[in-house]
Amino acid sequence: MAHSGDISDLVIRPALEYVIEFVRQGRVRDSQFRYPAHLRQLLSRPRLLKSDLRRIRKAVEGDDEFRAALSTSLGDDADLITRLWINQPDGWEDLVLAEIEERSRSEESADAAAALVREQRRRIAAEQRAESAERAREEHQHHLAALESEVAELRAQLSVSETHQSELEATVRDLRQDLRHTNDKLTAAQRRLEQASEAEDASTEAQRHAEIVRDRALEDRRTALADLSDIAGILHDLRDVGNRLEAVLPQPESAASRLPIPTPGRLNGNPLGMTIHLLKSSATVVIDGYNVTKSAWPQCSLAEQRERLVASTDTITARFGTHFLVVFDGADIPGAHRQTRSVNRVVYSPEGVTADDVIRDEVRRIPPHRSVVVVTDDREIQRDVRIDGANIVSSAHFGQVLQS
Repeated sequence: MAHSGDISDLVIRPALEYVIEFVRQGRVRDSQFRYPAHLRQLLSRPRLLKSDLRRIRKAVEGDDEFRAALSTSLGDDADLITRLWINQPDGWEDLVLAEIEERSRSEESADAAAALVREQRRRIAAEQRAESAERAREEHQHHLAALESEVAELRAQLSVSETHQSELEATVRDLRQDLRHTNDKLTAAQRRLEQASEAEDASTEAQRHAEIVRDRALEDRRTALADLSDIAGILHDLRDVGNRLEAVLPQPESAASRLPIPTPGRLNGNPLGMTIHLLKSSATVVIDGYNVTKSAWPQCSLAEQRERLVASTDTITARFGTHFLVVFDGADIPGAHRQTRSVNRVVYSPEGVTADDVIRDEVRRIPPHRSVVVVTDDREIQRDVRIDGANIVSSAHFGQVLQS
């Protein structure tokens, strides 16, 4: 009578490979899936080595409950040797050896035997390549340890610049104070503009004798608009300087990765509400300019599309306080740049650079502690900026806000 040790690991290799695939699928279906703990470190191997086969066999043959689960998963077309090794009925070793002998006798020609030898040689060569890959992985780990040592040295050097960092942080605090004062002035100017508009509306309904009041209201309106334009320019410059300063400041280690803005569950299924929620956040909103305008105003020229989008973002900023960065293709297009200053920052891609690359670069330059929302339907841009922790808003949903 044969014994288990008489059966080579290579003979039951298909069964051992089936075990690993069974565990992988089980883990996908059920996070609490039970299997021998010794198999865990083999699940990520692209190719099983000879030593791996012995470990799998030892773990499975000592676990009757797991083998029972394996047996129930076998299909009707399962290999006979695989079925015998998993179920292990009485005398299964003799049955396996008999099957091997039967298969050997069924070889009809020397060509088939030669093909089997070639396959065995290829299998051995593949195992040797796998072992070489394992050695390369270990060398990579050693290299990674060296890099981590270099990172530690760089962090030590970073501590030397703390004095300079403190000065920059003080400058940022001063700029933020100036920004708050400018926002107050902007709010006051908007309030005067609203009051002037109300006075103008009242004057148009008055009789001839109210012309003096109407003229004064129109003068106040012109003054408020001039103040609003000047303050908007100051606000734009302060935001731009603040962003550049924040970009060069070392950030706390806990802010190394940007996290997407969480959205309330009540907004699920409400894309317009979700979009407004993101616009009202403190995030920087980066807009893929022509991706939005060609969807919102396809009947307009490119120049008209740009003017409409920039004007609309200024209006949303006045409503929600949103900070926009609008990116258009082609700084060398005639008439691309606006003559009037916008509250928000408008960027045109330089020659030889697409707006897609500018968007990716701008998102990476924004400090990780600041949330970012990107408005685009471009799937490649969505994929890349989502890796950097940005929230995504489609051009269609943003267009609904522009039209509201």
